[in-house]
Amino acid sequence: MNIKEEIKKRGIFLKKRWGQNFFVGDPDKLLDFTSITDRDFVIEVGTGTGNLTEEIAKRCKFVVSYEIDKRLKEMIYNNIEGVRNVEVKFMDFLKEEEFPDGDLMFFSNLPYSSGTEILKKVVMINNITRGYFMIQKELGERIESCPSKKTYSAISVFLQTFLSFRKLKDVSKENFFPVPQVNSTFFEFKRIREWEDRWDRYETFLKRVFSKRRKKIKTSIFSFIKELPEFNMDLRPENLSIEEYIKIYEIFSQSKNKPNS
Repeated sequence: MNIKEEIKKRGIFLKKRWGQNFFVGDPDKLLDFTSITDRDFVIEVGTGTGNLTEEIAKRCKFVVSYEIDKRLKEMIYNNIEGVRNVEVKFMDFLKEEEFPDGDLMFFSNLPYSSGTEILKKVVMINNITRGYFMIQKELGERIESCPSKKTYSAISVFLQTFLSFRKLKDVSKENFFPVPQVNSTFFEFKRIREWEDRWDRYETFLKRVFSKRRKKIKTSIFSFIKELPEFNMDLRPENLSIEEYIKIYEIFSQSKNKPNS
């Protein structure tokens, strides 16, 4: 019985608010793009039916997998029966506050409804040092976008400040159930900068700057930072590099003229 048939047999109606689109393609073909080893401790978000979880467990040391939908419990346990190096937590990953010590690897078929929020939480968990995720293609383009592209945005800058991204492959929408309207992309990431308390207003700062992305920075940024030495004031927010944003944020952090939250 395939995943689609099993879900229907159990009378489970998937919820849009949880962004449930389960991967039903060949797990091995996907995981062959990764470098998961028997030394890796994996944090998986979105157990789904457990089909990917089972295959990840065969390749790694241990998996802690998070699933918000408790209706899938019996189905998951049937699929991972006999697999001893998996712990499934039926809770919202975004509400988790305690994680294992040591280097962690992240893996997720990210829910369509909360993918960026999950990645922002990953940024703040410093011992997640690398990982893999699938995400809808358009959002993936925003995440890995670079200056002067239309897709370059606050979320591009925020995530790339802490993580480097590498596109591994596009994944056709036919590999998911229910079939979504768009294709997905499979990414690898590595941590390049740790989260510290000094970054706590970084996202707010970026959102305010990008709210005027087509205005010159002497207009968009000077409203709350009076001096920006060594910067071309005729540039626009969409033209600035990640490193330039970091430098400007450091000036902003020392300024008393902070934007409203």
